[in-house]
Amino acid sequence: MKCKKCKFENIVKASYCHKCGNKFSDDEKEMAYKKTIYGKIETFEKWKDIISLDVITGNIVFKIVSLIVVLGIGLYFLFTMGINTKLLNSKDYKIFYNKQEDEYYLLVDDEIDSIDVSLYYPNRVKEMNVYHYNTDDSLIEKKVIDKKKNVELKAYNNDYYVLESEYSNKKKDEIKVWVYHADDISSK
Repeated sequence: MKCKKCKFENIVKASYCHKCGNKFSDDEKEMAYKKTIYGKIETFEKWKDIISLDVITGNIVFKIVSLIVVLGIGLYFLFTMGINTKLLNSKDYKIFYNKQEDEYYLLVDDEIDSIDVSLYYPNRVKEMNVYHYNTDDSLIEKKVIDKKKNVELKAYNNDYYVLESEYSNKKKDEIKVWVYHADDISSK
């Protein structure tokens, strides 16, 4: 560090000039330190942290807030969507639920013969099966459905479907669905 009064070259950590005894201010000491290789490395690391956003993401408050946000989103989906397969609303049909019979009724327009039913699949669904039954409860058809696609159901007067989800823990969940035209309901 160079003294302003006598121009003597002192060591970087000096608090006083070795020759004249001039006291160095904190600003002078800081400027001298920044000119050293250590000061330049420190400045480089500071800029690296700013550019890489490590200043923000390395902060404990940011980590806690991020954890709370992720947990909040998970809880939101848990409470709104649940942990089981679920019918989702669509503009193509109206959903009605009969609590006593534990079955769903999908009401479609008269000109529509088949609909793609939107379903919510939890990540733990291993396999999805669709069973088509007639009024005598005889199985007409069984289909294995790809989870990435919607389920296609046809509107019948008295036939119904059972949507079966098999989960990774070997448990099964069933949704009984009847699909009706609007005229079929209003005429009864």
